[in-house]
Amino acid sequence: MADETLQDFRKLDMANLDRRCYWVQKLCYGMGHVYNDLCAAMWFSYTLFYLQIVLQMESKTAGILIMTGQVVDALATPVVGYAVDRTGARRAWHLAGTLAVSVGFSLIYCLKPTALNTWVLIDYGFVISLFQIGWAITQISHLSIIPEIATTHRYTSDLTAIRYTATVCCSISVYLITLIVLKNDNDPNKIGPDDFYKFKEIALIISLIGIFASLIFYCGALTKEESRSDYDIIPESESDSSGLVTNEEVTHFLKSSIIYKVSLMYMASRLFTTLTLIYIPLYLDEKGARSEDTGDGIRQTIASVPLVCFVASFMTSIALKFRLRRCSDKVVYLVGIILALIGSVWIKLGFLFRSDSQLYVIASLIGVSGSATMVSSLCLTAEFVKVNGYGGASVYSTVTFTDKLISGGVVLLVQNLQCTPKEMCPHFYEDVLSYVCGIVSLIGLGSLATLHCRLN
Repeated sequence: MADETLQDFRKLDMANLDRRCYWVQKLCYGMGHVYNDLCAAMWFSYTLFYLQIVLQMESKTAGILIMTGQVVDALATPVVGYAVDRTGARRAWHLAGTLAVSVGFSLIYCLKPTALNTWVLIDYGFVISLFQIGWAITQISHLSIIPEIATTHRYTSDLTAIRYTATVCCSISVYLITLIVLKNDNDPNKIGPDDFYKFKEIALIISLIGIFASLIFYCGALTKEESRSDYDIIPESESDSSGLVTNEEVTHFLKSSIIYKVSLMYMASRLFTTLTLIYIPLYLDEKGARSEDTGDGIRQTIASVPLVCFVASFMTSIALKFRLRRCSDKVVYLVGIILALIGSVWIKLGFLFRSDSQLYVIASLIGVSGSATMVSSLCLTAEFVKVNGYGGASVYSTVTFTDKLISGGVVLLVQNLQCTPKEMCPHFYEDVLSYVCGIVSLIGLGSLATLHCRLN
């Protein structure tokens, strides 16, 4: 009797230990994309602003550099996905990507050209390409670990939610750092070439934080070969519940129509978030140029408005963790798209009243919609990988390829549509946030509708 009791206690202790180990692994996994997330927040929110306002580049030239980075990232993504699936050395790939990111990202904000000539633009193109290749390697290797270590849909949702929560926290950190660094100036209403060293300081702080987070990931995150033996197989009933099992006999995931619909949903979510991140700072600068009273100087609003957006996103990601079982990923995505459309319409119509407080409400809507659509689209992608048995890295590289290539093309198109001189289009960036982002949301809604019709 005593031996049986002792064995029961040992089993209970082992179960508690396994549960704690799982949570440690989940948290360490979330740290693996922190550096990428920090750099992405800086890249999308401030790089175009930095090139145009601080380095005084022309709108088209800055757009070409952003497009270069996105195209390189997009082209590298499928190659990286194939290589990671073939080699299986996910943490080694992650380390290589982190090293490339640390060098390329730092140089983007540390190079100070004395004149903007062809060679300077080539230098910027090279370091941007290095950064984006490293970013793609880190992203794909990190995403491909989810199907390797997740045992159930619940576990997949936890990893995805933790990953997105880490993304939101990183973005919040970037905006807080930017607010602290930029606000330390006598003129709160102007940002210009004299702020080069402030942006350099922000970039170096981000790199230090990101490298430290990556070290935590390498210490605690396990891969399939290290941890899969103790895992259970997902029950067939749970796998089928998402409706993502392909009914056709397919030998490659690209032959399944579902992957294109899921990719389009992910692309719409990412593109909406990306465009709002890029053009909100430029919109604030445009608004200030129209001599409208913003209440706070641009040195504060350029960080506080995106900060409000990501605080709302963070709260949403936490709420999604406790959503009801009946609230499926497709329902969450639909709610997010509706909020995104409301925000786009409000930007154009709401500011007729010239109330600056509306900007923070709209930022909250953008944050909630971005979080809802991103988490749900990633969950749908992870389920597609798991229930059909495809290579995770290859599928994720295909899904993100569309987002990266199209986002770069859209930014380049928008930059080339800018009037010369800018004063001829005083509401240009306002229209971008309203019309372009609204169209992107409608694309996401359409892709969701086609996926729903197929499942029915």
